[in-house]
Amino acid sequence: MKNRDLFSSLFWLTFGILFASGGLQHGLMEPEGVPGRGALPFIAGVFAIILSLLVLIPALKRKDKGHSEGHKVFFPERNGLKRLLIAIGLLAFYGFFLKTLGYPLTTFLFLVGALKLIEPQEWKTTAIFSLLTTTISFAIFKVLHVNLPIGILGF
Repeated sequence: MKNRDLFSSLFWLTFGILFASGGLQHGLMEPEGVPGRGALPFIAGVFAIILSLLVLIPALKRKDKGHSEGHKVFFPERNGLKRLLIAIGLLAFYGFFLKTLGYPLTTFLFLVGALKLIEPQEWKTTAIFSLLTTTISFAIFKVLHVNLPIGILGF
């Protein structure tokens, strides 16, 4: 387990450093005071660095117990493979229908599917969370003047 954590965290640390440095090269801000082309890659790189360090530091501190514990199952939970396939299916749905149905409807349906099929939640919680997340993200993208697929809803 320690080796997997080390290798994966080093991979994401490298990925984060490359993304953050690429973002800096493209510029974080435009002269008009809006985020530049490099802002999003820089932020993503910083997050990748932070998250990789959260895995790397404990992995360096603990001793490797993987050999003494015996063989570990790849999907420790009984329905892990099923949940993974559902997530892949939902992502395929999102990518396939984004232009046709538009950002708001596709995002809402994706979140409902994720909350009901992957980690089942109550309908009330699912509906409220999906609606709020879709509305807030849509509003943020509109404020940033990001062109989103309109789809059948017309907005």
